[in-house]
Amino acid sequence: MRYVGRVLATAAGVGAGVAAGLLARPRRIRRRIVLVRERVGRRFRYLRGRLRGVRYRLGGGHPDPGVTDDVLADRVRSRLGSVTRRLDIPRVHVTAFGHVIILHGDVATAADAIVVEDAVWRTSGVEGVVSMLHEGLVSGDTRPSEGDLALLPSPMLRRLFAAAQQAGCAQETVQPAVRAVLATFFERLPVAERRHVAAHLPADVQVLTVPPRRRGQAPARMRHLDEFVEAVLRIDHIDRVHAHDITGAVLHTLRDLVPEEASDVAAVLPEELRRTWTEPTAHTPPT
Repeated sequence: MRYVGRVLATAAGVGAGVAAGLLARPRRIRRRIVLVRERVGRRFRYLRGRLRGVRYRLGGGHPDPGVTDDVLADRVRSRLGSVTRRLDIPRVHVTAFGHVIILHGDVATAADAIVVEDAVWRTSGVEGVVSMLHEGLVSGDTRPSEGDLALLPSPMLRRLFAAAQQAGCAQETVQPAVRAVLATFFERLPVAERRHVAAHLPADVQVLTVPPRRRGQAPARMRHLDEFVEAVLRIDHIDRVHAHDITGAVLHTLRDLVPEEASDVAAVLPEELRRTWTEPTAHTPPT
């Protein structure tokens, strides 16, 4: 009897296991069906969107060019997504000011920069492109497929950042703010003097001094300090309240970093910019 009992108990256990397996299998199958259905649905929506885009283009349709700057910037970012993935470069930062697109970022070669700028220029609604793209990934920069590395900034770069922050620049925006001031200033200098000054700077500061490439927009007049600051504001969204102080602090700090070129630079500047270049500001950090 004991033996029969054990056999019956074992059979009952096996039967329960089989029953549980049979019950669990439909649940697994249902989950797989749901996952497959979701994937097919996403693919179908993607293909349907592509088909609509093809029909739209074949029908001669064009996106509305008269959109706001925020919408235009989103339109450019969407267009650049596939471009940056294909080129294997970091994401390009895009802002818009009066339908002029300002680009910040790093690319490997001049050819990559041209590809990005051309893609932006072909976007409906874009009336000008100001490219602050740096050509040539410097030491410490990597492509997205290679991971992320970082190098410590040079002492000169730290001094420029400190000057901007003491003048009221937020820490999270200090690099684009300094770059906007330096690039605008170097654009004002004659090419020969620009090269002489840059030769005294480390690589991580030189990158920030490269004047923007412009398409569809001429450089703004910069004979007066207010005009210079407005040109800086068009390159990046510096806090307008502190823009004059940040500009003065960065320029005077740069002057202290290149004393050999200070007088030659002053000689080619209009009067107001010359005073900003030569006169110390309350926000200039000590050497």
